[in-house]
Amino acid sequence: MKVLFIGDVYMEQGRKAFDKYFDSVKAEYKPQFIIVNGENIADGNGLSESIYKDYLKRGVNVFTLGNHTFSRKDYPTVLAFPYVARPANYGPGTVGNEYVTYKYNDKTIVVVNLLGRIFMRDPIESPFLKMDALLKEIKADYIIVDIHAEATSEKLTLAHYLDGRVDAVIGTHTHVPTADDMILPKGTLYLSDIGMTGVKYGIIGGEVDQGIRKFITGVPERVRPEISGPLQFNAVFLDLERRMIKRINIREGESWT
Repeated sequence: MKVLFIGDVYMEQGRKAFDKYFDSVKAEYKPQFIIVNGENIADGNGLSESIYKDYLKRGVNVFTLGNHTFSRKDYPTVLAFPYVARPANYGPGTVGNEYVTYKYNDKTIVVVNLLGRIFMRDPIESPFLKMDALLKEIKADYIIVDIHAEATSEKLTLAHYLDGRVDAVIGTHTHVPTADDMILPKGTLYLSDIGMTGVKYGIIGGEVDQGIRKFITGVPERVRPEISGPLQFNAVFLDLERRMIKRINIREGESWT
């Protein structure tokens, strides 16, 4: 099973980068299954119905989310869609899918979205214990986990905890791609963070001047997106049968890596 997982698509510039590079990346890697983290895809606050429907038509199979899952007023509608996985470790009664089950030919793929707890504000359940519970009920040929978390230590610890029990543990949220793609001892594929898809020179997508001002003054401001400049497209390619993982980092003005 060949999987393309595209990192946090950040607002309008992220969608622009997606539009520019998605088809060529898909043509080169020929994935059978495509995941997009849509945490910031609609105005920096989750996923919209129109984007969901448009991206599914273009070949995306599943969306994962994160800490902005409930930021939009229309979140109950969006979370009811079958191919959206919200963080599973919110409490009982939370709307939305704890995981998405997808059939591809004779194979079953499950995508789980989890939220980290270190440096995150939401009073959520342990992603470790939640995943233990989910694994008792999930029946699948392949299991992919998106751990949307701030701390790389938490992500890597979870990956070791799940090593051999899931096929891949892939990190999102920090918007900065990491170079630690690896195969863990029991065969699980791992990457601490895919990175973001959007403007290249923003402060994790935000306006540069505003980011500098906030750090100098300490005065909080609502983040405004950087709206111009070169783009970046970050993704990871997984071959779950051959146990292969490869980062895809396109940064305009630089060579492919």
